[in-house]
Amino acid sequence: MLRISSGNAILAKIRAIFGKRLTQADYAQMARKRDVGEVAALLKENPSYQQALKNVSETTVHRGQLEAILKKDIFYKYSVLRNYDPSDNGFYDFIIVRLEIDEILRRLMLMRASDSTDYVVDMPAFLLNHTSFNLMDLAHATDTSSLLACLQNTPYAGVLRQCLNGKEEEKTDLPAIEHALYMYYYQFLLGEIKEQFRGKTREQLEKVVLAEIEAKNIQLMFRLKFYYKLEPAEIKSLLYPYHYRLKAQRLDAALAAKDYDSMLAALDFLSPSDQQWPEEDGIEPYTHQICYRLDRRLLRFTTSAPVAMYTFLALREIEVSNIITVIEGVRYQIPQEEILKMLIL
Repeated sequence: MLRISSGNAILAKIRAIFGKRLTQADYAQMARKRDVGEVAALLKENPSYQQALKNVSETTVHRGQLEAILKKDIFYKYSVLRNYDPSDNGFYDFIIVRLEIDEILRRLMLMRASDSTDYVVDMPAFLLNHTSFNLMDLAHATDTSSLLACLQNTPYAGVLRQCLNGKEEEKTDLPAIEHALYMYYYQFLLGEIKEQFRGKTREQLEKVVLAEIEAKNIQLMFRLKFYYKLEPAEIKSLLYPYHYRLKAQRLDAALAAKDYDSMLAALDFLSPSDQQWPEEDGIEPYTHQICYRLDRRLLRFTTSAPVAMYTFLALREIEVSNIITVIEGVRYQIPQEEILKMLIL
């Protein structure tokens, strides 16, 4: 009974928050503003962002500060929702694992640049008591040995050892490390879904996660084929070994395509309602759009709290990404109609 009650509470809370999401009209109004402060002032009027931005000064706020506050707010909303379910269900740690991986990757990039100051300044303090390793130790890691020492009691240490294999910092393959860490993340996530859930909940969660992985694979395929000119077999070896709609035959046809349009046609991306093909530099927003539509549909119809939480947080991250896109457009005085074209809606 407690589990049913907590699930109903999570669903109700999520739908209440999601009902206050930004609309296309809100984005259009934001895109007409002149600077970051005016965008922040408008956001403070939205019930979904009032609490997070209540102490923000529109006259002094800058883009980085606003982005950090909005990302912190996503974690705050996750924490509030998580408190409704007192179980030790490991699935709900998915956002912690992903944030930990992002911090490890950011530290590795700064280590390569021999820069520790930036990490300390930009360190997400809201994570300090939630990570499986000490963030301050991560901040002070200056080489692979101290990094591995910081992560020694976590699964990430084993992943990194396989990638680093005694290499010096300047010789580390950061894309390979990112791939390996996200491989661990997807294995963790799909493993927890399989262990913790049954029936419709498992089916819906697997669908949305596999769609996300496939979106990332498609982005990789286009980047590796048209920017790095890799051969199909090499590209295939670098993809995550999961699929949603992209079965083996269609994947092989896409990788064998000679040009951009042929690759899109092989993937059979477009539905009859689509008005135009994604431009060559626009595949990433297009794949995000596919995930966005799936997340919205599942959130609208699901009666499962885990599905609602996962899709809500994914949609909230897209909303924050949209806000940042608007802010960047405003900063660089991009016309309103061009800014709106870049949003995931």
